[in-house]
Amino acid sequence: MFITRLSKTLLICCGVVSITGCILLTPYEAELGQGNFIRTEQIEEVSVGQTSDQVAFLLGTPLLTGETPSQRWVYTTFSEAEGYKKLIIYFTDGVVSDIVYPATPSKG
Repeated sequence: MFITRLSKTLLICCGVVSITGCILLTPYEAELGQGNFIRTEQIEEVSVGQTSDQVAFLLGTPLLTGETPSQRWVYTTFSEAEGYKKLIIYFTDGVVSDIVYPATPSKG
């Protein structure tokens, strides 16, 4: 009887520890510290209406793409002052439809 009670208690404790361990763990997300070196001047040359070939000529091959590479390209940029930023270019029917690049926060 003591062994049965001890094994039940041990089983419950193991279950509680495993469940809380799963809740506390989060998946690892690697910082994208690699990719093309893209200058601000290059980003300014990209505009809505350009083809994917024109964007590839200006910025190079994207580091990441969306589920459908013809619709979303992701580039990583880096500066000492601001760190890493993501430049996301969306395409519709083979031309740039939107450019998302976080603005530099104003100081003051």
